[in-house]
Amino acid sequence: MIPAIFVVVGMLLMIVNAVILTSIVDGIVAETVAGAIADGRDNLEDWESDESWINSTDERAYYAYNIANIDAINSGETDAPEFELIGPAIYTVTTHREILAFDEDAGEMTYSEYDVFEWCENCIHDGKASISGDTELTNVNILYNTQKIAGLSTGITYGEIFAKAGFANAMMVNDLQNRAPSIWSAAEINMMVDGVAAQLVQAGYDEATASAMAPAAYLNAAYANWNASAGGASPMDPDFTEVANYILYDAVDPSTGNCIALTCEIGPMLAAGIGEPADETTAVRAALYGYSDRLDTTLIDWTVYALAGTTFLSNGGGEDLESAENLRERFRTATDPYINQDSNGNGIPYDDGMDITDPDTLNYLLFGINQDTGLGAGLLTETDFNGIPLNGVALLLLGAQSNPFGTMVEYSVNLGQVLALADYAGGWIGMVGTMTEFEAILIGGEGTINADLWWQISFGSVEPLEGGYLSIGLNRADHAGDADLTLEKVREILYDGPFALTGDFATVFMYGELSGKTLPTGADGIPVSGGAQVDWNDELIAGMYGIDTEAASALRSWVKDLMFDQVIGALLVFQYETSPYTTQSLNNWLYGWRDIAVADTLGDIDDMTLGWVSLETNMTYYGSDGVSTGDYSVYKMSTGSGPDGLDSVEHRIAQGYISGETGEIYDMSEYLPWRAPAAEEYTYGLLTDHVGNADTTLTGTIGSIGDADESFKVNLVGYATADSIVGDNVVYKGIPSTHQIQAKLLGTGTILDVMPGGLPIYFGSTVDLKVEPVTNVVMYGKSVSRFYLDLRGAGSMNPDFGSDVQPVFEIHTFGEISDEDAASFKEAVLDNMGPTYWTNFDSGKDAMYIDYVAVSIYIIGIVMMAFGSMKLLESNSKNKEEE
Repeated sequence: MIPAIFVVVGMLLMIVNAVILTSIVDGIVAETVAGAIADGRDNLEDWESDESWINSTDERAYYAYNIANIDAINSGETDAPEFELIGPAIYTVTTHREILAFDEDAGEMTYSEYDVFEWCENCIHDGKASISGDTELTNVNILYNTQKIAGLSTGITYGEIFAKAGFANAMMVNDLQNRAPSIWSAAEINMMVDGVAAQLVQAGYDEATASAMAPAAYLNAAYANWNASAGGASPMDPDFTEVANYILYDAVDPSTGNCIALTCEIGPMLAAGIGEPADETTAVRAALYGYSDRLDTTLIDWTVYALAGTTFLSNGGGEDLESAENLRERFRTATDPYINQDSNGNGIPYDDGMDITDPDTLNYLLFGINQDTGLGAGLLTETDFNGIPLNGVALLLLGAQSNPFGTMVEYSVNLGQVLALADYAGGWIGMVGTMTEFEAILIGGEGTINADLWWQISFGSVEPLEGGYLSIGLNRADHAGDADLTLEKVREILYDGPFALTGDFATVFMYGELSGKTLPTGADGIPVSGGAQVDWNDELIAGMYGIDTEAASALRSWVKDLMFDQVIGALLVFQYETSPYTTQSLNNWLYGWRDIAVADTLGDIDDMTLGWVSLETNMTYYGSDGVSTGDYSVYKMSTGSGPDGLDSVEHRIAQGYISGETGEIYDMSEYLPWRAPAAEEYTYGLLTDHVGNADTTLTGTIGSIGDADESFKVNLVGYATADSIVGDNVVYKGIPSTHQIQAKLLGTGTILDVMPGGLPIYFGSTVDLKVEPVTNVVMYGKSVSRFYLDLRGAGSMNPDFGSDVQPVFEIHTFGEISDEDAASFKEAVLDNMGPTYWTNFDSGKDAMYIDYVAVSIYIIGIVMMAFGSMKLLESNSKNKEEE
């Protein structure tokens, strides 16, 4: 029995050593490691001396999707982009931190940090060398829809300017084609009457009598000429005695009092323009020139018509301007009354206007096309720009306002002539000085029409000059005839009403069009968080503006289909050279490019510190000559020395910013900055639904220490937070181990942040973390974050990620414990745990004693088992011999 006891005792010693003592030692090691972690992070000096934390460096690899067929898209061959993946472009990211406050008792530390990115020429990611950061990339202009929405009210104003440029074009054509010949005709008629008076003086009449007799005598001669040309059709002669002075000198427009006599500026073209005598035309002309209700009305009317028409045509009235040989004279005469503010005294020819002596200069000024842009440069030129009629007069005036010297060079004119052009053309379009008035009597109307009145009439009803409907008014396309609005109603819709489209409400209107709902609204009709939303439809719009549903439908189509889909985009291209696609280097895409539309929105297109945007946040914007990306971020985190101990070590508590000017910390909260309650309030409570989740807080997100056995919270580079999923145990280097982001990228603090499809970018990230179970330190981390573009455009939400979206950027990050540190960790921690913990005799003083005890127990156990086994063998041998 004694040998057997030795064997059993030896085995028990081995088991005790392997199981019980191992568990005790593992616990001691774990507690020692935990204590070491706590001791290494529990005071300010620990953090300040940790250079790898104060200035940490990682690598980040970027992949991007380049539009390979941009030329085909720009030429109109296709509208479907073809994407090709390029990359990786690898950058080193150095994070610089500064400790701002340290509270050892509370276990909290506050620090600021900022990143500096540098392209890594020699870096490799997944076996691929880094491509240059200067590599050109063509992709979607992610700000395009937002610029269109934000610029809607301004775009409507500019659209109005370009519409009124069409009116100005027509007016200037009329000036050159008809008004100048009419002025010459009036002067000629006046001169002819004076000639008759001179003849009468020669015949013996005194000057006063001759002057009194001359008008009737002149009209008698005019009648005789007409009658002869008509073959002597009339058996009687009309009597001009009582009406001659009125016809030639005194006739006025009854609605304005402006002179319309045949010796006045517009008299000849008006009298001729009414048309050949007939019942209707004769009645109109006779009423205007004072010979109605006479027996000889018809004969007088033929005389007036023939005199005005013959003289007007002989002076080039109605002639095709492009074939006219006297453009210089026409332009000088047409511009004189507007430049010199002359009154149109009877018979005074205008010859003090702009005198452009060089034919090529005048031809370009009137009919030119800018060879660089392909757009109209001349006052009378109209070109098509992305489906929008663009008149050169608007481009000339806008150019003269912003760059007078450039206008002088382009048009080969001097500064005085630029100013004269601005006075003349600007008056017709309504951009400079007092608006020029067009005499409505020339088109059978009353009063006068200027650019503003023409636009307002044409916008909501029939175009007053030629009839029909304006292609950029409410009665456009399929909505022809749907609207017949008063001027008061048009002004209410565009300018004066509570829902005026040239004000801030344009953005609200667009929200309704894109979302199909109103903003959340309280009982008082004011947008408010938690308010009620109703359907955005024709009936609602009709009620808002006090119009019928047909006009409401036309208005909605005008805003969405014309202004937003066509006009605003064309204006962005024209004004800022902005387009739906952008080509620039990867460095620009990631770390900074200047958008002049944004700069203009912020107040000064020429201020080079404004308008910078980026996808990543470097210390300064790339290519900006040092323009800061803004105040540094500030974080508060747990150090593990507070009430929660190691359970919360390196967990984030709050985030905010520090002012670069004052050093003041502000906006500290437990929320992701772009998901803070204030952001929700700015968007009337729509942000959470728009993003697609309610994960708004960053409190509890881990740093470098997690929990190997429990789910923990991860901050995905400020775009989102997510909870980890515990996976299987693995051995690593010997160590066991999507939502909408429009509001973050824009950050306007307005409903633009939640405008459906305003910036249709979605974010998704896959993260793989390996946490060592003794220390809970993250030994390995790899993430792939993707930015997706919703290809369906503005107004679309909740895409099918299998068919509706296209990845546009990928960010790959990777971090791991080094081979050297892994070996050290394995020796210092893991080699002191488990059944073979005792084999490591350099584990420290206390643990070394346990190692010696453990090996002694193993030796004793082995000896006892060996001794007992030998005795049992001897006993068995003796028994066999005795048998």
